[in-house]
Amino acid sequence: MEGSEPVIAEQIYGTKMAMVVVDPQKKFSLDSPDWPEKSSSAVDKINRYTRLFREFGAPVIFIHFDGESHCNYQGDDGDEWLDGIETDPGDIVVHKTAMNCFKKTELENVLHGLGADCILLTGMLSEFCVISTYFAAGERSMMPYIGKGGLISYYDKGNEAVELIASVVEEDVVRRFLAGEQPLMAIDW
Repeated sequence: MEGSEPVIAEQIYGTKMAMVVVDPQKKFSLDSPDWPEKSSSAVDKINRYTRLFREFGAPVIFIHFDGESHCNYQGDDGDEWLDGIETDPGDIVVHKTAMNCFKKTELENVLHGLGADCILLTGMLSEFCVISTYFAAGERSMMPYIGKGGLISYYDKGNEAVELIASVVEEDVVRRFLAGEQPLMAIDW
């Protein structure tokens, strides 16, 4: 729809949330003049979300794509995290080889083992790995949310497209949920 704006969720459905940072690796960097601007603001926001989750003792999971990138990245450091991404020894790393972070990975088992029934997704690339994981989460009785500002897209309007079709939350809503300042809204799948 022309002129549509994303709906920002004011509440989170679920009882325990985990954060999933999808493929924040150098090998998905784009060879474009706006790449530093496009990636640095999202990296800053991803770091804000990960700090928030760690502050409340909530799980942070990084997804690491093992394999070749379709972005033609030329560096030898392609498997490394994007410059500026903050990690912590307590973070969990799940490896994958497909677009969907649940396909042939341990992600579902890890999330269930943590008792998580909802996830906050950030990372890259919005219109590929992030959105496929978003829909796959719902298929696994895991309520998915997109972290506003924490996406990096391949196409100019990729983030906009994802935000139009997904449940999007801002940092203050996540903080309230993690702090227990909103009523728990259990999901009856």
